[in-house]
Amino acid sequence: MPRSANRTVYPVETPRTSVQTLYATLTGAGTGELTMSTQEALNGEIATSVRSDVGKHTFTSRYLYPQLKANPVFSFVGTTDGLVGQCSAVNMAAGTFAVEFYVGSTPTDLATTDTVTMSWVVRNSGKNS
Repeated sequence: MPRSANRTVYPVETPRTSVQTLYATLTGAGTGELTMSTQEALNGEIATSVRSDVGKHTFTSRYLYPQLKANPVFSFVGTTDGLVGQCSAVNMAAGTFAVEFYVGSTPTDLATTDTVTMSWVVRNSGKNS
C-alpha cells in the first residue's frame, strides 16, 4: 500500500534534563599558568586559571551553575607520561574548582608540550535537583 503524501509526522519528544556537559582544553606552561587557545579564552567554560603550587591550579568558571552532577574527567595529550588529574575542591555556587596534576604520587606541572582536556557535568537550572 503506498504511503499518503499528506501524512502527519510527530517528532519524538523527551523531557528536558537541564543537565549539561562542559569542556575545557588547556595547554601546559611549565611553572606558569595553564594557557587557553584564543577561542577558549573568549568563549570557553573557564575564565581564569591560577597556579598556586607545583601541579596545583584553581579555575574560575565563566558561568555559575547550581550543582555539579559528575566530577571532572581528565584526558591528556603530550610528552609527560603518566599524568593524572583530580579535583581537590569544587564550589559550583562560586564557580571555582581546584585541580591537582600528578605523575604517580608526585605533584607535576604540565609541560608546554602537554594538553589537558577536562569535561564535567552540571545542572544548569532549578530542575532535577
